[in-house]
Amino acid sequence: MEGGRDEWQQICRLQRHLSAGEHQQDLFQDQPAMFVSQRSQPPTQSLVELIELCGGTACKTVRQAGICIGKYTGRRPEGSRILSEQWVLDSITNLKILPYDNYDLE
Repeated sequence: MEGGRDEWQQICRLQRHLSAGEHQQDLFQDQPAMFVSQRSQPPTQSLVELIELCGGTACKTVRQAGICIGKYTGRRPEGSRILSEQWVLDSITNLKILPYDNYDLE
């Protein structure tokens, strides 16, 4: 997997910043509930923590989700979107919600 190590470092940095309260704690507050795919890279738990640290809601089942993060091939709610994991990381890094269109995985 290319870029894995850099991504890890980015996540660790983001988690440190967020824990220290240096980023927007309510970044994902107005976003739909997010389901993180079990196959996500970085791992599901890391992404869930980042989403929740930024005020987002991570749900356990895709049925409750408006956004699915990472590759997902099963059935999902009508109108929900599948976005790459990078959308979460880039949105946090840029301190704003980035347009979904650049990160669509379908």
